[in-house]
Amino acid sequence: MQRLRLALLLAVCVSSCFAQELRVATVDLQRVLAGYHKAQEAARELRAREVSLRKELDDLRLEGRKLAGEVDGLRTLSLDSALSASERTEKQKSFQSKLTDLQAFGVRYDQFKDQRAAELESYASRVNRSVLEDVMTATRSLGEKDGYHLIFNANRQNPVASDVLYTKGVEDVTEKVLARLNLTRPALPPKSSDVPVK
Repeated sequence: MQRLRLALLLAVCVSSCFAQELRVATVDLQRVLAGYHKAQEAARELRAREVSLRKELDDLRLEGRKLAGEVDGLRTLSLDSALSASERTEKQKSFQSKLTDLQAFGVRYDQFKDQRAAELESYASRVNRSVLEDVMTATRSLGEKDGYHLIFNANRQNPVASDVLYTKGVEDVTEKVLARLNLTRPALPPKSSDVPVK
């Protein structure tokens, strides 16, 4: 279906541009995304959030294991025949209370994990959408400024993900798009080795 739309779009552009020369270019979207500073920052932030979530979940699992250990200890004591009946009854009540706490903890853990995973997925989706909008805007702006009628995605590393399998004599505007996107890149702080020593 996508190939059919692409063919129809090309046919419309060719017929509308019949009187003038059809200007076509390619852009390697994968390379643009890899080189765009906001995409790199977003990937770093996403990794940091994933690490933070894993740490929080590890801490919660540790708390859950501790609670499970307490439940097991109380269960053992509630069945210990060396204790008096009243002590075993007391340990049985404590065991039941801790078991209820453990079950509630399990529910809270699952809810927390699901909520945080959904937040992480939502963040990734928002950031990816924003980065793609930036890339599309920069590509469209370049196309309009330089008079291109069509700019195709020509993924060099993974041609299957590309809209173009072969080109000859078609300009690749990947570097121009990257340059346009990275105009807003903040200045990098100087490295400690670059700072003059007094």
